[in-house]
Amino acid sequence: MSSLVLIRHGQASFGGPRYDALSEAGIAQSRAIGEWLRERGAAPTAVLHGPRRRHADTAAGLLSRAGLALRQELAPALDEFAEGEEVLDAAAALFGRPMTGAEAPPRGEQLRCYSAAYEAWSRGEIEIPGRASFTTFRGALRDWLRELTDAPGSASGQRIMAVTSAGVVAVAVCEVLGLPDARWSALVAVMQNASLTELQFSRGRCSLRSFNSTGHLPARLSSSI
Repeated sequence: MSSLVLIRHGQASFGGPRYDALSEAGIAQSRAIGEWLRERGAAPTAVLHGPRRRHADTAAGLLSRAGLALRQELAPALDEFAEGEEVLDAAAALFGRPMTGAEAPPRGEQLRCYSAAYEAWSRGEIEIPGRASFTTFRGALRDWLRELTDAPGSASGQRIMAVTSAGVVAVAVCEVLGLPDARWSALVAVMQNASLTELQFSRGRCSLRSFNSTGHLPARLSSSI
């Protein structure tokens, strides 16, 4: 039996000039994962990350604090469905009002509109320009997950850690549990930064062991967006 631990990246810079950058809290969260690994003596056999800066920097932070000499490996399939700025732009179009800048709504309303936009996208009601549909997004992750879990050696006790984003983790959980598309957005909505979701797999079989765990983080580092 092998395991795949999907890590949501540390807190990014939502509402800032560039979403794809770890905040100070996000950097601390990535380091906390590494410290937890070092204390447990639970070294992974491989560390993968998606193509975004926040993915790579989270992986680098945890490897550094864990004292591991592993080389982090790029896995393009672990990319998120869209960037924060793109979802906010989709929300602006959906609600007919600015979502950033001086005319942006209060934070709580902004987040509600943000969530409504990615939910509408997942239902196929709106498009995010330049991005694939939800069906294509889920299908690509399904193919990657099957390739990984069907690969020779899948029963050899591998412990793979993969840094990605909430949308990808939620799709993986939907795939493993056989959940319909309509359940995806509810999983995204509760995802915590730097959380761990563990899948166990062997010879093409895959099951969910834990979801959205944050017990490795100090309480002061808990965050969701």
